[in-house]
Amino acid sequence: MTKHKKPFTQTYKTMPPKTQSGLSLGSRMVLATLVFCFVFTLAAVAVKTWSAWQINLAAMHSELNLIAQVYQHTLSKAIWEMDRDALHTHLTSASKVASVGQIEITIMPEQLAAETFSFNQPGWRKSSIAPSQEITLSYQSFFNSPSQKVGKLVLLGDERVLWSRLRSEVVAIVITQIIQSLLLAGFIMLIFNRSVTVHVQRIARHLAQLSPANLDQPLVMPRSPARQDELSMLVSGINHLQNSLSDYLQQKQLYERELAEHRDHLADRVSERTAELSEANKALASSAETLRQLGDIGRELTTSLNPNAICQALYQHLQALLPLNAFSVALLAPEGDRLNLIYYIEDGQLAPPYFVMLDHPDSLSVKAFKSEHELIIADESLIEKAPVPKGICPISPMRSVVLRPLIVNRQRIGIVSIRSHQANAFQQRELELLRSIAIYAAIALANATAYAATEASRAQTADALENLRQAQGQLIQSEKMAALGQLIAGVAHEINTPIGAVKSSGKNIADSLNHALENLPKLFQLLDQDNQQRFMQLISYKPQRILSPREERNKVRQLHPLLETAGVADAKYMAGILVQLHAEDTFADYLPLLHHPDSPLIFDTAYSIASIISNTDNINTAVERVSKIIFALKSFSRFDHEGVSVESDLKEGLETVLTIYQNQIKQNIELIRHYQDIEPIICFPDELNQVWTNLIHNALQAMQFSGVLTIAIGRKGNEAVVAISDNGCGIAENIRSRIFDVFFTTKPAGEGSGLGLDIVKKIVAKHQGRIEVESQEGQGSTFSVFLPYQHH
Repeated sequence: MTKHKKPFTQTYKTMPPKTQSGLSLGSRMVLATLVFCFVFTLAAVAVKTWSAWQINLAAMHSELNLIAQVYQHTLSKAIWEMDRDALHTHLTSASKVASVGQIEITIMPEQLAAETFSFNQPGWRKSSIAPSQEITLSYQSFFNSPSQKVGKLVLLGDERVLWSRLRSEVVAIVITQIIQSLLLAGFIMLIFNRSVTVHVQRIARHLAQLSPANLDQPLVMPRSPARQDELSMLVSGINHLQNSLSDYLQQKQLYERELAEHRDHLADRVSERTAELSEANKALASSAETLRQLGDIGRELTTSLNPNAICQALYQHLQALLPLNAFSVALLAPEGDRLNLIYYIEDGQLAPPYFVMLDHPDSLSVKAFKSEHELIIADESLIEKAPVPKGICPISPMRSVVLRPLIVNRQRIGIVSIRSHQANAFQQRELELLRSIAIYAAIALANATAYAATEASRAQTADALENLRQAQGQLIQSEKMAALGQLIAGVAHEINTPIGAVKSSGKNIADSLNHALENLPKLFQLLDQDNQQRFMQLISYKPQRILSPREERNKVRQLHPLLETAGVADAKYMAGILVQLHAEDTFADYLPLLHHPDSPLIFDTAYSIASIISNTDNINTAVERVSKIIFALKSFSRFDHEGVSVESDLKEGLETVLTIYQNQIKQNIELIRHYQDIEPIICFPDELNQVWTNLIHNALQAMQFSGVLTIAIGRKGNEAVVAISDNGCGIAENIRSRIFDVFFTTKPAGEGSGLGLDIVKKIVAKHQGRIEVESQEGQGSTFSVFLPYQHH
């Protein structure tokens, strides 16, 4: 029912102007004018006072100067004539001038002491403000005679006179300036009142009386229309504002009438809209519940990584929300040529998994997957042509089918479909629900597929790691076998060379021994006692080193002419035997044997016996070399054996090793010992003796068994230090970092196995120590072993 209301009208009332608690504009203008005049008066008084003060100062200075000029001659004459009465009279007369505060005259006669007279005004005080005047008094006794200085006159002004004059002038200045300021203020206020205040008051009265009823009455000012100033602009603006306000009020009244006409209809529209909003709120509440259910479904789906469990949960939720009778999920195979139907249920019948090729002509899932869009099918003939999984017996035909692609990261991974026996079973609400749930389903199934692929990859990785571990074990075993083979080959080569030398030397000894045994009895019968001694000396000579074939030929070539000169028969042959016996430098000692009739027999026999001795030395050297190789190999292979550390004196171990090498050291080696008395150290003495053996042997070889060997024992902090130095060839810088590597050696083939320094490093490391090397090519090397002191 439509309700009629009275038209809306508005009553305007003229509001009286509000009374202001502050000053009016005129009062503020008067006050501002007075303040201005006051400030102006103060400034003018200050300027004029300062000017009067300066004028008074100048006037007093002029007065003092005038007095000085007037009395200069009379005072000078009185002083010259020594007329004290006249002097006193003149000074008294000058002191009566008001500007003078003090007169001071100084008489300075020749060859007499100066005398000063002063005259003060009563109450006068010396001031730095009052001016002063000082002149020199001189007198000319005769015409054209030179002036003579007779004294000095000083005039000091009186400050009291300055202030007295200034006060009288200031009073006149203040009174004059006040009168001028008041006249100026009155004139300004009069002009402002006639030009501004009267018109502003008229404008204010007009605005106070303004109301909607008299908006059509313009503001008129009693001024000349030709004047265009700020007041004219203000009047014009007020009139324009009144016109605009009048038009606005008329328009507003028109709108109010129209609003009154539509107000009755508005109530009905509000009632209708309220009913619509109520229905919308109910639908919104239902949608909110649906959204909550979708959120719960999404959380449940995305927290599972089992595709079958995801499909079961998806079917249960869709069955509760949608009128469906069949549900299926198909995923694209990794090969990309088929869809694997991982879940299909119809009327409670669950089908086993199967697949559909992407070229199937009647499969609805294939069509939806290829079209990349949602398919809504209501054509029963198309639905009947679609293949049905094995194990499904349809109760009644399907009349509504919806297929939705599963998309993740813009990639199609499969199809989800719902079916119903009812026609048009799925409307907009059901489609929106399916679309929302399909998003969660796609994410959950993608996660499950990725997890399955990750698990498969992890299993493959584990298998690959196991295979790699086995391959690494085989590779390590192969490397060990290769290293063992290399070690055996190196040891075999190192042992084979001295064994060959032993074998060859043994055969030579056997041949030489047979020859010597046959000739010795006969030889001793032919030689007298002196020649027998020469013979024994000849065969007992031991060489320092073995000569090379080239060196032997050079020595034979040099010795041959010497023997011919000495008259030795068959000199070339004899020269060869003497070189073999290493007697080429002392052949003169054996000339009796060389000239003996049976010299060929003598030297053949000597050569055989010397060959026996030389080959015996070769056998000893070879056996020593084999022993050293076996000892090094044994230490290398048994380095990790466990033992018991004991307290040992390092000096004793070093002296034991030096005793072993005494034969090599006593010939051409200068041994220097620098031993400090240090405490015994807990160690493995036998292993440390091997360290000293290897280092000393290397030092002797570096010097070629001729030079200076220095052994030092000391202590640095908590470490015992053993330093072994030589002055041999040194170690090249480019190989210095490799000398501790296994099998690395700088010695010729057959003289080193490359295990010595490696063993040394391992033994020192076993004692938790370290070894340092300092070397310079051509000057020698120093190996320093640092062994920490340890407690039991």
